[in-house]
Parts: sequence; structure tokens; C-alpha cells
Amino acid sequence: MKRTGKSTLTEPRCVLDSGGLTALIGRSQRARAWLRWVVTQGGEVVLPTPALVECVTGDSGRDAEVNRVLGVLAKVRGVLRPPSEATARRAGSLRFNARTDDGIDALVAAEAAAEARKTILLTSDAGDLSRLLVDAPQVAVRRV
Repeated sequence: MKRTGKSTLTEPRCVLDSGGLTALIGRSQRARAWLRWVVTQGGEVVLPTPALVECVTGDSGRDAEVNRVLGVLAKVRGVLRPPSEATARRAGSLRFNARTDDGIDALVAAEAAAEARKTILLTSDAGDLSRLLVDAPQVAVRRV
């Protein structure tokens, strides 16, 4: 069921990086449990578009499972989100402060930290993303 309208601070968000999306494709029970919780709480699922770069090949056969999962997620609420200028600037600041050179991780972290509401970030790279989000207590980084 697709929801419309603005979200509130009480509805959780789930931000996926490429590892989070890959976990869903691989049918990770942990990733699915987090998504079920977010959906039952009326929240949204967000995949920043730069993370998609690390998941697709451009070959329709190889990308079929990615496309299937994105289609399922789109039925829930949201999904693909391109970074705005504000998000890109926040990512640059996070990247600089964490002393890392991974721009895609920084963009994912910036999207996760963009709102004050509770956000779960599903990743296979919890260490790097936690380091980027050290000053974002509303974001819980979860390894899947």
C-alpha cells in the first residue's frame, strides 16, 4: 500500500546504502525484519541514488533482482532519492570531518542525517558509516 503525504517526526526512516540493498536482494532476514518494523510504524524507506551505482551493472538480466526489490520498496513509500545541494554540502562536511575519501558513503550518511526523526541506516559497512555519523544521534547504523 503506497502512502502519500508528509511524514512526521514520529515515523521512522530506513536509509539503505548499497550493502543494505544487497542484503535485501540476498534475502537477509535481519534486513527484512528492520524493513518490516519501519513499514509497520508508518515510516519510509530511502535509497540515495548514488548508492544505486554500486548495485547495478547496466545489464537488464543481472540487474533484474535489484529492479524487483526496488519495485517492491516503491509500493511501500518512497525509495530513490537524488541528493540535493544541501545534502551534497552536508556530505562534504561529514566526509571532511571523518577524514575519509568515500563520497558515496558520505552522501548516504548525509541523507540519513537530513532529518531529526529516528532513522535506521542498513549497511554492510557499519564502521565507516558510524564514523561519518558520530554527531547524528537520531541515526542508528545497523549491520546487515
